Amino acid sequence: MSARRLRIKLCGVRTVRDALLCADAGADEIGVVFAPGSKRRVSFEEARLIRAALPRALPLVGVFQDASREELERAAKEIGLAALQLHGAIPPALLAAPPLPIFAALPVAGPASLERLRDVASSARALLDGPRGGSGLTFPWSFARGARAIFFGELFVAGGLTPDNVAEAIAAASPDGVDVSSGIEGADGAKDAARVRDFIQAARGAAAALSAKEP
Repeated sequence: MSARRLRIKLCGVRTVRDALLCADAGADEIGVVFAPGSKRRVSFEEARLIRAALPRALPLVGVFQDASREELERAAKEIGLAALQLHGAIPPALLAAPPLPIFAALPVAGPASLERLRDVASSARALLDGPRGGSGLTFPWSFARGARAIFFGELFVAGGLTPDNVAEAIAAASPDGVDVSSGIEGADGAKDAARVRDFIQAARGAAAALSAKEP
């Protein structure tokens, strides 16, 4: 892991305003949620507006829960997504022939949870999340280092990250990227400019410090 390689994904963006705020602050990727029941869920039309407003080179990642291949293919075609973040069941056939690159999201409740990484070994990326996705709960970040023995692709850490704890998470997990949603929101649920800025500064600083320690 190095400061150059750390990627920061700001997720749960619901409006063009929030998307541009995150882009201007230096996000490497933006995430929009389509999972049923999520308070951050957006429609395909809202996602298209967000995609159109963002710089072309900034990846937009769609977040799905137990989605069908048909829904994923439609989203990939209609919105201009760069990748699919999949929660819940991920059929092996989908991993073998995805319509777009996949983030395989894995809730981590303990070390045994990491065994599921063996099922997504062909995926380019895995995202270790808290025990319940979208809950704002963390997991012991040191588990991510153990995941390296199972999964050799890019490894992101998510779940309960905030400007106050992201540096600790990076130091413990040495991830390729971090993902945050509720930790950069204000009381109204919108992305908060100060929290977005503080999160990115803390993550970049922690990545640089960790890189300086590693051979």
